[in-house]
Formats: sequence, C-alpha cells, structure tokens
Amino acid sequence: MKDLPVIDADGHVLERQADIRKYLEPPWDRRSTPLWPGDQPWDANLFDSFEMAVDWQGLSPAEQIERWHTIMDKHGMETAICFPTGSGNVPKLQETSYQLAVARACNTHFAKEYNALSNRVSCVGVLPMRSPQEAAQELRRAVTELGLRGFEILPTGLPLALGDTYYDPIYAEAEKLGAVLGIHGTRNTSRELGATGLTTFSEVHSYAFPAGIMLQFTSMVCQGVPVRFPKLKLAFLEIGATWLPYYLDRLDEHWEKRGKHEMPLLRKKPSDMMRESLMFFSIEAGESQLAHTIDYLGADHFLYASDIPHWDNEFPENLEHLRNHPDLSEDAKEKILYKNALKLFAL
Repeated sequence: MKDLPVIDADGHVLERQADIRKYLEPPWDRRSTPLWPGDQPWDANLFDSFEMAVDWQGLSPAEQIERWHTIMDKHGMETAICFPTGSGNVPKLQETSYQLAVARACNTHFAKEYNALSNRVSCVGVLPMRSPQEAAQELRRAVTELGLRGFEILPTGLPLALGDTYYDPIYAEAEKLGAVLGIHGTRNTSRELGATGLTTFSEVHSYAFPAGIMLQFTSMVCQGVPVRFPKLKLAFLEIGATWLPYYLDRLDEHWEKRGKHEMPLLRKKPSDMMRESLMFFSIEAGESQLAHTIDYLGADHFLYASDIPHWDNEFPENLEHLRNHPDLSEDAKEKILYKNALKLFAL
C-alpha cells in the first residue's frame, strides 16, 4: 500500500483577509469591515503548543503551496483538496449583497493565488448561501471560469436546514456541473447548536462538529436531497464515520414508522438510499469501529483526510495507520485512499 498514490480529500489553507480583499469589486473594495463574522476567542492552538498550526499562521499562499508540495512529495500524495479555514463563515453575513461580493472575492483569490500555483493542490470555494439564485450563479462562475471543483458549506449560520427546497437552485447547478458540496464540521457560532452552556474549547469542539453535521445530514436525508438530485456529489467532512451505523439505524426506525407522511420522497429506508447515493464521508484512521462501519455501508463512500495544518490533525500517523490497518482489505484501502476521491472530485 505504500506505493499506492493518495488523494487528501480534506486538507486546509489558512487564507488571509488582506489577500482576499484585493479581489473585492466596487464599492465593496472601499469597505474596511471584516470579511466574515468572528467567534468566541477560543484558544484553538492551546498556548501555541501545536507546532504545525502555529508555523502556518501568516504564510502567504505561495508559501503554503510550497509546504504542501514538500509534504505531498514525502508521503506519496498525488492531490490535496484544500478547504478554507475562515471563509466558510461568509454565509453568516446578514447583508446579502456584501455576502455575494465577499464570496466572489474569496473564490477568485483561491483560484488565482493558490490553484494557479499548483496542479496538485486544489482549493474549494464558498457560496453566498442566503441567496440561492445568486449562489447558483456564483457556483457556475467559479466552476466554469475559475476551475474550482467544489465548495465548502458550514452547518451553522444558514437561514434554513440544508434539506429545504430553498437551496434547490444551488443543488441543481452543482449537479449539472459535477461540483462537490462539502458539508464541513465547525465549532464557529456553536451557540446555534446548543453549546452556549459549555465552558471549554474541548467541550465545544467535541460537541459542535458532530452536532452540526448530523443536523444537516438529517435534513438532507429525510427531505430527500439525494432523491431530488441523484447525481449531486455530497461530502460530510471532519467528524469521522463511525456514527453512521448508529444514526442510520435511528433514521431507518423513524422511516419505518412515519416515513409515509414525513419522508415521502424516500421509497427505501435511509440506510439503503444512502448506499446508492453519491454521499461520501471522511474517516478518522483511529476510529475503533471503522472496519465495522465500512462493512456496513461499503467502502465506496469513504475518504482519507489529513486535516493539515489544523491543530488536531494527526498526520502523518493517520496515513500510516490507514495504510497498515489490519482490519481493512487492500481493496477498501485503495478506495479510501485514492479511488473514491478520484471519482468524487473528477480528478
């Protein structure tokens, strides 16, 4: 397996607002406010004790690309799909016209200052989710003119849950163009998820990531997004995968008892519908029930993710652990490390 090329389906860049600001169109280029809302001042890097996360702060796009290339060459990575670190919060802007302007600037920045420097690192973009028609137009521009392969959507800061038909213009355009929509875990504005009473970063981070993803997964499955848009590519990222057997059992039970009235688009139970869908999930190599989860759903739905350079990444240990995992078949490893992401991102 060490000779098998790897596609990292969820790495990151640390984008700087000053770099994005250069791409703001008039009159927004004369505005000095932040480009997206902030969060509680949590100490994610724990007194700057996480070396990689600290070292990458403030690096230019070119410097980050150089570091990515060094890592990829050393560890046999063919491609790294990189998600934003802050720009996913753009949909939390309440001014829709400003939200659109910032989303456009972000996408242009990712294309011109990251992707243009590498044929191996591919940054995804962001969308102005509070205006689905304009988001669909921006998605088309970003894919057809800028060459972006996908977009990050955070579970918080949205006007409605992602299963709502409100977002159908976005889903229709993404399906038509083959763009990936990555629903990515976040702890930002975790109060929306009921975390107001938590008092440490560990509590908030542990809780908010799965809570947000499971909320949006519930909405998208029960409201039949994969049925309405069967070729839509969806990825649920950065909470691992071993929650799926438990949670799909729970959704299956509700479908059996109430689905006729409350999940009318689902002709099959949620777990079977999901097995046939283009829904993907990033894994954590150290999950104790990983092999059982992959057996339950099939290896075609899972992705390798490094999470470089964030504080909680476990690279390169997670890659080596997955390559040498004693309970996964060689076929499963090949799909998780390479083939699934190759298909998902049309590389």
